[in-house]
Amino acid sequence: MSASHWFSKSYLDSKKRFLTSINELSDLGYKVKTDHLLIEAKGSDEEELTIDIAVVGSLESEKMLISSSGVHGVEGYPGSAIQLSIIDEMKKTIMLTDVCIIFIHSINPYGMSWLRRVNENNVDLNRNFLNKHEGEPEGYKLIDKFVNAPGLPKKFDPTFYIQGTQLLVRYGFTNIKQWFAQGQYTRPNSLQYGGDKLQEGPSLILEWLKTNLQKTKEIFAIDLHTGLGPSGFDTILIPEDISDEKYKLLNSLFNGHVTSLDPAKGVGYKITGDIHAGLVSEFPSIKWICITQEFGTFKPMSVLKSLRSENKWTNFNDEKDIVNVRKHWSRSDLLHVFNPEDPIWQEKLISRGNIVFNIALDYLLEN
Repeated sequence: MSASHWFSKSYLDSKKRFLTSINELSDLGYKVKTDHLLIEAKGSDEEELTIDIAVVGSLESEKMLISSSGVHGVEGYPGSAIQLSIIDEMKKTIMLTDVCIIFIHSINPYGMSWLRRVNENNVDLNRNFLNKHEGEPEGYKLIDKFVNAPGLPKKFDPTFYIQGTQLLVRYGFTNIKQWFAQGQYTRPNSLQYGGDKLQEGPSLILEWLKTNLQKTKEIFAIDLHTGLGPSGFDTILIPEDISDEKYKLLNSLFNGHVTSLDPAKGVGYKITGDIHAGLVSEFPSIKWICITQEFGTFKPMSVLKSLRSENKWTNFNDEKDIVNVRKHWSRSDLLHVFNPEDPIWQEKLISRGNIVFNIALDYLLEN
């Protein structure tokens, strides 16, 4: 079966397929529980938006594997594809284990429906899992006029590359990468905005977990992302302050793919308010192993141009028909950058998504 089979064409399509597939697990004998966390915003077709959570196994288990997708909206399409393919593999054999598996499908359904990375408040939810939302990276102001340039976007924009190259020469790629990507809490209409308070989606997830993690002692959490690194290659991103013991463990499990979020040591960058940091802070008594599986797509400047174009369109368009807002080329371009319709890329994503999931599951079963 071609990998394209698991890629959905819309948020609603992915949701229906996810829930149908989970129900099929139940029909095969798996113990399954589903919850649907409704958010206030509506989708681009006026559909209800929910964060869908499927529990496979018992919440009484002391060990848990969490697979989460779509914290960055449009990245939910490839993330959902990985989750659907994993569930299909689970249908082939009944796994009665002591490990509870939780799939969190589309953490940011608004972004997935409207083809944005952020939510309805322009908030990057992977910079929002914080108690205090304040400040910005020291160098953000130095690149603000470039990354948040006013006016409508242009498909052909040579000045973008000229100005971008000038900044790279002046400040260096590592500095610019860190200043831009870390997360800022002072400019609500700008890129990488982490919000001024905990958003509805993250709040709902944390409340659900507080209710359901009563017996849990150990969690292996995988958050699925795209857009960073070499095309088709999955980088296993880990916190820069990880212990030597845990680094050695992860390197042995995912040899050749592990890199720190330290911007000087790889493709990553330090961030504030990411989902895993938020979970570890909220549940300190649980033993956590957290990884971000990040699949590369295009070159950094192409990704940035797409992000900037979509944000410019959202902020400066005067379109009266809200349906046409979603149909703008900047939205479809953003989807393409984070979800390429390339069969080879899709095959790599599905393959490695399953491999990493199974490695994590085997680790929990054997330790």
